[in-house]
Amino acid sequence: MPLHFLFTKKRLLTALLWLCSVPFFAQGDMRFFGTATKGGQALPGANVSVLMDGRPLLNLTTGRNGKFRFTVDLGHQYRIDFTSPGCVPMYMVMDLRVPRDKGWIYPDYVCEIPFFVPNDPRVRTEQFAQKPFAKVIFDGNKGFHDDPKWNFTSTLFKNPEEERQKQLQREAEERARIEEEERKRKQLLEEEQRVLAEEAKRKQQATATVTSTPTVSPSLAAETEAQRLERERLEKEQQQQTNQQVKKQYENNLLKLAAESERQNNVQKFDKMKGTARGNSAVQALRVESEVKAQAEYVREQQQQQQRQQQANKQVKDAQVKKLQETAAKVQRDANAARLKPVAQMGTFQYEPSPTIVVTFVDDIFSDVKTTLVSWPGGKKVEFRAVMYWWGATYYYRDGLEIDEKTYKDELTKYRKS
Repeated sequence: MPLHFLFTKKRLLTALLWLCSVPFFAQGDMRFFGTATKGGQALPGANVSVLMDGRPLLNLTTGRNGKFRFTVDLGHQYRIDFTSPGCVPMYMVMDLRVPRDKGWIYPDYVCEIPFFVPNDPRVRTEQFAQKPFAKVIFDGNKGFHDDPKWNFTSTLFKNPEEERQKQLQREAEERARIEEEERKRKQLLEEEQRVLAEEAKRKQQATATVTSTPTVSPSLAAETEAQRLERERLEKEQQQQTNQQVKKQYENNLLKLAAESERQNNVQKFDKMKGTARGNSAVQALRVESEVKAQAEYVREQQQQQQRQQQANKQVKDAQVKKLQETAAKVQRDANAARLKPVAQMGTFQYEPSPTIVVTFVDDIFSDVKTTLVSWPGGKKVEFRAVMYWWGATYYYRDGLEIDEKTYKDELTKYRKS
């Protein structure tokens, strides 16, 4: 047998063995669809930064409707930071590392990102700086989803019932304080009236004593005058003490009146804050109920989406296995055909293996995406994508660049024939 024919046969068999020995894995990716909101309304202009394995990867800004989207490859860990002026910075993490036999899946992740202002009375906003508000993991069975052990939201919102009990306790303490101040004020007024009545009674008795004093001899008059001076001195001292008590009582009453005026102002402010707190509690209860309903609807939608995705993944896997078998058969066929070629043409023979074609379909909210991946041994590949929107428009892409429909169909026909 000629030497060059043996070399050609060896090269074909080597290519066949290489193709059968190398596992066939496609690089999967995840599409992230998000909506930024603030107070239940869309938040435009928010910044979204994506880090892959600790290195910056993407930097996006939400649109006028608060929406944003991006695509990342599987097999890495990601951190996504969310910032907006006047709002608390937040972040979430995604662990997209999967086993090699699961690397061909193409999941979608949809979520709403609620932004909060600092010191929000309903939310413990300090937690956002301490830990991520969400963790996305792969469990091996159900695919990608939020980590059920990461109960961040259970401690995020303040308990309305607990806040209401604290409010009732503060109201009870305030009422007790007001009643105690009122009791003391009445007691002071009664004591002041009693002191004034005793003072008036002493003055009346002193006046009656002076008018009823009889005429006496000079010696007795001198003695009576000394007694009168002593009595007046004692009365003057007692009067001074009484005046000091009255003055002190008056000053205390003025201080109490000022305190009472301040207390009334505080009561008015407290009543206003109480009304605001009750309104916020009612709004928070409605919001929590709405969030629970939305979460239930989202879970049902995710389950349906996962079922559709699993079916699509199974079809992709079956198609890949079938294509691998077809490729091996083509290589064997080409090897057999090489034996029939004339010896004179062996010098110009070049082996060009047929490409592998994988087609996937993804149903989106607004569009259907058909992806056709054409690849050859050695790593060469070409990706074609047709995006069909529900309103009738269709766009075609080759390796991410837009092309026309004729070019799209002609090139796919050429690769299929080869």
